[in-house]
Amino acid sequence: MTLRLLFTLLLLCCVNSYAEISSEIDCTAAYSALQVEHCALIARDKTEAQLNESYHKLVEQLTQPDTAQDNYTQYRKKLLTAQRAWIKFRDADCDTVHAMHSSAIIGKTMYFTCQQQRAEQRIKELNNYVPY
Repeated sequence: MTLRLLFTLLLLCCVNSYAEISSEIDCTAAYSALQVEHCALIARDKTEAQLNESYHKLVEQLTQPDTAQDNYTQYRKKLLTAQRAWIKFRDADCDTVHAMHSSAIIGKTMYFTCQQQRAEQRIKELNNYVPY
């Protein structure tokens, strides 16, 4: 009977934790580790959407006929190569951050925050590619 009661309590705790994450969280007042992690994920996803928008805007600017002065086809190919390399760097860098904090309760929060910070920096870089 004691084992059944322990299992029931454990199950209720898990359900309560997931219910806490799935409900809307005020990220300005997040207090539990799960809430902070969830808010870091939300912020990362928002920044990733902005990054994708910046990247696609730049590709759109570079989608025009080549001229005697500008080889837009080559620019787009180089941008794609650079973006793929940046993604590999970001993933490796943030995987390192996560590994260094994996034993802490904030490990995933640190990972999401790293991804967000790298994306914010990349947005600035992409916005500086075309000076006109």
